[in-house]
Amino acid sequence: MFKGTAEELRARQEQAHELAKQATALLDQIDALGLGGSAGQLHTPGGIIRNRPGQGWTVATR
Repeated sequence: MFKGTAEELRARQEQAHELAKQATALLDQIDALGLGGSAGQLHTPGGIIRNRPGQGWTVATR
């Protein structure tokens, strides 16, 4: 469990969101290889990473 300040928590949440956005870029690159469709979503501290047909992977905040 996180035991820092509210400011530290916000900073870490922002960092987690940025990392989740980087993950979407990697997932789009994997899908572009054309080896089969990806489906679903990933729940992360940075938000929910979802595969949107025709739009690629996106990050949604909770």
